[in-house]
Order: sequence, then structure tokens, then C-alpha cells
Amino acid sequence: MKTNWLSLSQIEQIRLLNNCEQQTKLSAYAIEKDWWVSQVLKALSISIYANHIAFKGGTSLSKGWGLIQRFSEDVDISINR
Repeated sequence: MKTNWLSLSQIEQIRLLNNCEQQTKLSAYAIEKDWWVSQVLKALSISIYANHIAFKGGTSLSKGWGLIQRFSEDVDISINR
């Protein structure tokens, strides 16, 4: 059953993040950050600007192509005017 993350209470979110942290050995901070990065990328990909942007850099290599296993501190987006 899918549950909307934003509809969960902060306590429920923390509990789920801690469970994920125990199962994956990734920090809860990194897991939550990755979720937010994914949400931003999804929103950009379906926006009216989708044909004018390019996702690049380390995060794109990890999330877009699966070429590296890391969490990046930033998301690199290019805009073609």
C-alpha cells in the first residue's frame, strides 16, 4: 500500500526513516534528502520547462544512469534558453 509521505505525521516520517536507515545502513538524513531530490527531479521532468533543462553532474550519474553509488550534495541542472 502506497502512502503519501507528506500526509504522514513528523513522528511517522522519523520512524520510517529510522527503519530505512537500519535496513540500508544509509543515514536517515541521506535517505530523506534523496527523497526530496527525487521529488524535485520528478516535478521538473513533468513541468512545461522539461524540454529546456538537462540534468547533469554526479547525481545524474547516480540516479539517472546508475553508474555510480553515491549521494550528492547538490543537483546540477542546465537550462537551454
